[in-house]
Amino acid sequence: MQIKGGNDRNYKKMKHKIIIISAFAMLIFSACKTTKTIAKKVTKVENPVAQTIEQVQKTQPQFRTANVSKMSFELNMNNRKVNVSGSCKIRKDSAMFVSFQVFGFEVFKAELLTDSMKVFDKMNHRYFVTDYSYFSKQFGVDVDFYSLQSLLAAQFFCVGKKEIQPDSCKLVASPDGQNSIDFETGNMLQSTQLSPLNVIQQVILKAKSSNYQLQTTYADYADVNGISFPLRIALLANNDKTKVSCDFSILKMEFNSNLKFSATGIERYTRGNIDQILKK
Repeated sequence: MQIKGGNDRNYKKMKHKIIIISAFAMLIFSACKTTKTIAKKVTKVENPVAQTIEQVQKTQPQFRTANVSKMSFELNMNNRKVNVSGSCKIRKDSAMFVSFQVFGFEVFKAELLTDSMKVFDKMNHRYFVTDYSYFSKQFGVDVDFYSLQSLLAAQFFCVGKKEIQPDSCKLVASPDGQNSIDFETGNMLQSTQLSPLNVIQQVILKAKSSNYQLQTTYADYADVNGISFPLRIALLANNDKTKVSCDFSILKMEFNSNLKFSATGIERYTRGNIDQILKK
């Protein structure tokens, strides 16, 4: 009986130890499992520049086609002013046609495609053809079709790039909330000025190697068919020798209508050098 009692006591002690060890093992396992769970949990770090660009894209005009059927246009070139009426048609990522009229007669027309530009001087029956390297040669500013399209449509872009590159952009914060997004290439500096609501107010393009600059300013945003669009767009291009400003005031426009883009025939025109336009 004493031996049996001793065995019972040993059995109870062993059982007690097993329970303690099991509990301890469960505690360790639980702790390890928790640690693994925490280790696997990754906090997503948002890029503040990408976030701001996303907000800008939400507020900027989004459309398939844009038709500015009536606008006033003031051109000031080396202190020579010209006031005309005009119109502009845009088919996104494809074509932009700009027309200028005097007393209802079309005098100038520019047809911009993704790879080239044609300008028609209808009064003198001449036409000019060039590509987008013209802006670099004349003003020292590297822009392409997509950059000009974005400038005319108040949309965010990275100069000389078809796609936006958030990782190459820099957000410059301002105490008043009017931040800017800066972008840089080998030849260019770009600064996009934003309102506190992340609406584009101004875009400045500068050449690194000189004082060439193209500045575009937007004002008087208004709701047009559910799309917020600036009714005033002012462009200013200058260098040491030339200063050209173009001020657009939009009077009538619509979005996403079916537009026709018919290229102007060159049969009745004589081809000239586009530099002749700036020398007039």
